Amino acid sequence: MKKWFSLLFVVAGMLFLSAGLVHAAKAETLTPKLVLDGQALEPKVPPVVINQTVMIPLRIASESLGYKVDYDNSKKQVTVSNSSKKLVMTMDNPTAYLDNEPVQMTVPPTAKSNNLLIPLRFLSESLDVQVFWDNQIKSAFLYSPNLSNGGNTGGGLIGVVDGTDKPSDGTDGGGAVTTPNPETPAAPTGTLHEVRYEPDAIVIKYDGFIVPNAFKLDNPKRIVVDIPNTQYAEGFAPFVDYTQINEGRLAVEGHEALQSVRYSMFGTVTKAPRFVLDLNQAWDYQLVNDAIAGELRIVLYKPIPDNSIYTVVLDAGHGGTDPGASSLSKRPEKDFNLSVVLKVQALLASEERINLVLTRSDDTYPSLDARSELANSLKANLFVSVHANSFTPTTNGTETYYTREDSKEFANLMHPLLVAATGLKDNGVRTKSLSVTRKTTMPAILLEAGYLSSKIDEPKLWTDDFQNRVAAAIAQGIKMQLKLI
Repeated sequence: MKKWFSLLFVVAGMLFLSAGLVHAAKAETLTPKLVLDGQALEPKVPPVVINQTVMIPLRIASESLGYKVDYDNSKKQVTVSNSSKKLVMTMDNPTAYLDNEPVQMTVPPTAKSNNLLIPLRFLSESLDVQVFWDNQIKSAFLYSPNLSNGGNTGGGLIGVVDGTDKPSDGTDGGGAVTTPNPETPAAPTGTLHEVRYEPDAIVIKYDGFIVPNAFKLDNPKRIVVDIPNTQYAEGFAPFVDYTQINEGRLAVEGHEALQSVRYSMFGTVTKAPRFVLDLNQAWDYQLVNDAIAGELRIVLYKPIPDNSIYTVVLDAGHGGTDPGASSLSKRPEKDFNLSVVLKVQALLASEERINLVLTRSDDTYPSLDARSELANSLKANLFVSVHANSFTPTTNGTETYYTREDSKEFANLMHPLLVAATGLKDNGVRTKSLSVTRKTTMPAILLEAGYLSSKIDEPKLWTDDFQNRVAAAIAQGIKMQLKLI
């Protein structure tokens, strides 16, 4: 229960921000009232708002909310975990790692007034919760998830009174936990009276208090809305006799995507109403929960396709009269660089939204200025330069370099992918004033895959398997930075 206590607290903070509660004049002083399972919460250190993001002091996460928290002062690194997930964040670094996968934060952890602050929004987007915000009294009412409610606690941000928040996609059955007494169902807090179809919306009439939980499923495509701790009224319309059939069905005509709405009692021990919107194509949705009118609206809208084309300049270092470093086997670095770049080109050839431009595709030598000028003239979105390093025989490993601050995020995202692909020593992300990363105007990084002067690295660098893995990591990092995956 203590872990879910923390998850619910996180989302309460986020909803307080998202539901239009943070006004410019009061953003630093407004503190929402939190109520968990009917009990008011009084945290010793309240959350604060920084750049329109609610931040929670680390002390609350560790002492009051039941997280396991570790802080490495030498690395300025925070590790927050519960029974199923581990989140690693670094001070002032927008790239975090959720179960070892890189993810981006809007606001990174920071220090303020002797408190280490971590972002509520980011935590809540990574975890599953249920919450209802009462805008009239500025209070968040929180209900602990229950495994017996069908095992579905996943889903996005929902239950916002003003309807400004869009729910995010969820997965079926993710993140469920068992409360201390799952066999004892909670008393219903709401009663459902009607479900009806209006153009581009399903409307559920109710009285009392409800906390809906929504998510998407595929194969076939559908939107699922669970409403735990509620019941159907005896006169619910359209009427279903659940002693005779398992579910009711609301027919829908004339909608481009919505085919029908099914509703039933869902769950194993504790059953609760579930509504399933059957779709013939992917559509987005937004939940608008109007507690005053007693209406939950599932608003449907057609996704707007993003047809943006991104230009990426891929640079094979050296070339032509400039061989680069010489390997232990007397092979020039320029050959390694070009081989990897051509493999990346092949991997991204089918990406319709990426316009990939090479500074060289053969054994020629464009000058350093010509490489950056090409990228700048194209107004490229990203620049990636591929190299192999050379130093002493005992030096080995993989490094990622950047020069300008606007390239740091890209470097932090790409580096762990590259290290995992090479399998070599992790030498970290480094800053250095390099011509191609300094003179370009877009996020630009230079990758040193390994050391040609190392007996450990050099034999691996020339294998197809190694180069294929490196090329795949670079392609993945490019697509992740452009948010294409």
